[in-house]
Amino acid sequence: MNSESKSSGMYPTWCPVCEHRRVTHLEPSPMCAPCWVDNYSTLTVDGVTRPFKEVLRDKLIELGLWFKDGETREEWHERIEVEGRSSLRRYTGGKKSKVGVHKEPT
Repeated sequence: MNSESKSSGMYPTWCPVCEHRRVTHLEPSPMCAPCWVDNYSTLTVDGVTRPFKEVLRDKLIELGLWFKDGETREEWHERIEVEGRSSLRRYTGGKKSKVGVHKEPT
């Protein structure tokens, strides 16, 4: 792990919080994206500021897209991918995409 300090003009290569992902954000302090989100990412909804992950979880629960009992992460990812594609089809009127957005999961 690179232990160079901010004061020397160098930043660490590895996240000082989790120590196993590369630094992707430098301000307000160097850390990887997941650690930065955990520490700094917030949304203000209806005048209330809350952590981004809480807002996302609550919205997924509201939409019926949160984990179901006994569901593995892989099963959950597949289910929300299929739902996302279905929603996109409804939104676009079933038009096919040149970049394969509507490709069925394999």
